[in-house]
Amino acid sequence: MNVRRVVIVGHNVRNVAESARKAGYEVFAITKYVDADLKLYAKAKKVESVRNKEIARIVDGIAEDLNAKVVLASGCEDLPVRSEVLGTNPKVARSITNKLKFYRTLEKAGIPFPEIINDPPCILKPIRGGGGLGVHLIKDKADPPDGYLCQRYVRGLPCSVSLLAIDSRDIKPVTVNRILVGWEKMNVRDFVYCGNLTPLILSKDRRDMLIRTAIDVAELFDVVGSVGVDFILADKPYVLELNPRFQGSLDSIEWSCDINLFYLHVKACEGKNFEIAKPRRFACRAILFSDRRIYVRSNLTGNAFFADIPNVGETIEKEEPVISILASSKSEKEVFSKILKRKALFYKLTL
Repeated sequence: MNVRRVVIVGHNVRNVAESARKAGYEVFAITKYVDADLKLYAKAKKVESVRNKEIARIVDGIAEDLNAKVVLASGCEDLPVRSEVLGTNPKVARSITNKLKFYRTLEKAGIPFPEIINDPPCILKPIRGGGGLGVHLIKDKADPPDGYLCQRYVRGLPCSVSLLAIDSRDIKPVTVNRILVGWEKMNVRDFVYCGNLTPLILSKDRRDMLIRTAIDVAELFDVVGSVGVDFILADKPYVLELNPRFQGSLDSIEWSCDINLFYLHVKACEGKNFEIAKPRRFACRAILFSDRRIYVRSNLTGNAFFADIPNVGETIEKEEPVISILASSKSEKEVFSKILKRKALFYKLTL
């Protein structure tokens, strides 16, 4: 029997591991967060940092022992592994995850993005990294510290386009998604990422413009498999970043479209054609952050309303991510209503 195995490495990999396991793979995960439900889908090794210099060596050793391919997830897009990567080559990813290099490529191609300026109001953000961490609105003129850049502040709607790339000449749109940031009901503010809603309903013209721009961006790089382009949608789409790996919208896309994204990712990486189902319902993954110090007393593993479930006995500090809340419905309004009801249920079950 030919057993298919993958080693998934990243900051938080539960969603990718779940999709891979449901696609029929044996999964080994290397991650900072070994959540209770990750253990349902993978054997896992906890590490304090996925950016440690030794991580690539550890990944290669495990991949060799298991005869497995490697999937580079969030925070590890450019990890210099020697193993066969199921997805975008980390050398390619390196030119994407460095935002200064990425924006220079967009500028040469004439693709709009918030200009790099120091004049307020502007956004201060890390040159590397994502999730809205370390991102601040600057109202006074100042030079960015080392490792940061400043961009023009564009007021608009945060959104993304998920794509599947067979190669740079054959890229298929999957969904257009709303990006949830600074949602106070999830105990976050400002630019902190806290989930996705799929699909984002727009006029045909605006949707087509987003998709066309996303494909134009992806075509500039030799990306493969599941990738996503983040935007601020204002008078036109302004590109924020290209994620050369699975995105945080994986759960909402799979729930909305009834597809297995890992299966389609593998098809794309193998150069095989495939069909993509259209969204059938609204689906949301919302990330709840802690508004207090929480000691986890209940095991919620197996409850379909929740994912990224903390382990019994863990202590979650204030302002740290606690759990993902999942919901779907035929209406966007009802999805958000369910998210808030399930937030209340989480507190009832755990406090």
